[in-house]
Amino acid sequence: MDTSRPALYVANHTIWGVLDGYPFGIELYLQKGIVLRSLTDSLHHKVPYWREFITQKLGMVEASRANCAELMKQGENILVFPGGTREICKKRDEQYELKWNDRTGFVRMAIAHGYDIIPVAAVGAEEAFSIVKDANDFFEKNLLGKMLRKTGLSKNILKDGDLLPPTVKGIGSTILPRPEKLYFFFGKRISTKRYKNKNEDPETLLLVKQKVELSLLKLFKKLFEIREKDKDIPLLRKLLTRKK
Repeated sequence: MDTSRPALYVANHTIWGVLDGYPFGIELYLQKGIVLRSLTDSLHHKVPYWREFITQKLGMVEASRANCAELMKQGENILVFPGGTREICKKRDEQYELKWNDRTGFVRMAIAHGYDIIPVAAVGAEEAFSIVKDANDFFEKNLLGKMLRKTGLSKNILKDGDLLPPTVKGIGSTILPRPEKLYFFFGKRISTKRYKNKNEDPETLLLVKQKVELSLLKLFKKLFEIREKDKDIPLLRKLLTRKK
């Protein structure tokens, strides 16, 4: 992987978002000396103490065009998850699905500041949890959920469940994640030089976004193949990762 110049690292979020950015961000620093500045949802920055921890200790920055532009002017390596909360709040049978919809802001910023994009695929964390109840269960089986849907508040407040995290279990009946082996794959740089001055062109933004999505889907496939062949799994891990 070319690390000679800063880039915008674009990754998939996994369920609950606790086992993706941190592991490969730490490893990237240990192996390559690269410090990633992660752009995070504004909700994180509204929580006292947690806000100070993620900004002062982890170097995270509230996601906005202005903040992203400033980081790029400073030549920082930046990490973004276009799927955001929607990919964290997965429903059943949505493992490794990219939920980016029409989000092209990361492409706009990369083109505007001449940043290359490096896709990063994360595999393994989706298997660390089992979904007990998802948003569909809440709206279909829960009285409060039914009322929210009937009044239309579910769409206005929770975006029909897209912002409602699932109830999960990991080891046994606890929420401790099963110690699944995590796999990460850094794709080839996607240059944005040819799209200079097209950072406000919808067709260009969509084209580059689709390139990044396609790259991630291919990387998923490679990681699934690698995982299938990986037999180096200690007995304790095998026992703790058994789904009940």
